[in-house]
Amino acid sequence: MPESVIMEPQALFRWPFRAHLGSAGRLATIGSTLLALGLVAGSCAGARTGPAGAQAPLADVVRREVASLGALMWSPSRPLTWSDFRGSAPAVESDDGARTAYSLFHGVRCTGARFEFRVIVAMLPDQSWVSPAVRADERVSAQTLRHEQTHFNLSEVHARRMRRYFAELYAPCDRSEQELAELANGFIRDEAQAQLRYEQETRNGRLPQAQSGWDGEVTRLLGSLGRWGAQ
Repeated sequence: MPESVIMEPQALFRWPFRAHLGSAGRLATIGSTLLALGLVAGSCAGARTGPAGAQAPLADVVRREVASLGALMWSPSRPLTWSDFRGSAPAVESDDGARTAYSLFHGVRCTGARFEFRVIVAMLPDQSWVSPAVRADERVSAQTLRHEQTHFNLSEVHARRMRRYFAELYAPCDRSEQELAELANGFIRDEAQAQLRYEQETRNGRLPQAQSGWDGEVTRLLGSLGRWGAQ
């Protein structure tokens, strides 16, 4: 079964960022990265600037950062395949059959009263791996990949909830950077707790009925939040 791993934080833009890394059971690395856009060292919530100038849209900035890490963005038409798991399995044999690494990359920016928020769920292929033993067993391979896809989909559910919330937030630029960061972090904590519950209730994907229930519920949630899919 896949392994639970805590990823080392990455220094995005050479500024600090707020990160929550949670994991459960032996399945997945579930992370969050808040991009510190244009901030002085020591801040980690978002960027607050004056009147609009020649600055790239926040969506482009976040996408470029995801691309620079070689990450694979979540897509409804592009499910995970084992070819996305490009890391090397450990040489020492263990019970851990795979590792999936993925993150919620999100950033906020205020330009005067104009507010931008973006969040992208992305997998990190070079930090993800699958053992030859898992690949060799067709049943275990399909079961494990299915479980991992639902982890990925569950992160996208929480990303959509974040998009909806911040799109509807009244006068966000009247709030402090700390307040905006804490609002985002509340969703990140919820996502980590949901992932933990998923692991516990499916026993890392080993309980077929529970796994099927989670697969269906996460698919339903994605549909109900369809308006808030990544732009």
